[in-house]
Amino acid sequence: HTPETLLMGDLESCKLSEVPWNGSGNERFFFDNPQVCMIYNAGEMSMVEYGRNEILGTCRTEYMSPFLISVRLNESRNEAVEDNKKIAYLIDVQTVRILDLVTGITIATINHEARIDWLELNTRASHLLFRDKKR
Repeated sequence: HTPETLLMGDLESCKLSEVPWNGSGNERFFFDNPQVCMIYNAGEMSMVEYGRNEILGTCRTEYMSPFLISVRLNESRNEAVEDNKKIAYLIDVQTVRILDLVTGITIATINHEARIDWLELNTRASHLLFRDKKR
């Protein structure tokens, strides 16, 4: 990264991104998703879609694990749906939030009685599957 920007890219698809960034230097980068890079710093996660030169979205979470975050970006084969970009992530060990990254609106907040240790959105981001652990 430079003093004012972050540069990232997917070498397989040759999609490159450069976004304005004023970080602390303590950022952690996650490249688990093939369509988006996740940047985590001090309880806040920012996402950058490869090939786009802007921050896709941000959310507050303390749970940065590829098993506890699911991002879906236009993976549906349905041509009628133009921009379908959603994320499911943990707010706390028993609460999942689903956020529309296009509008920034919370679609759902799901409270559960047991600790959640894995979650995943389906490809259309219309269903959420998660696993819990008994206390």
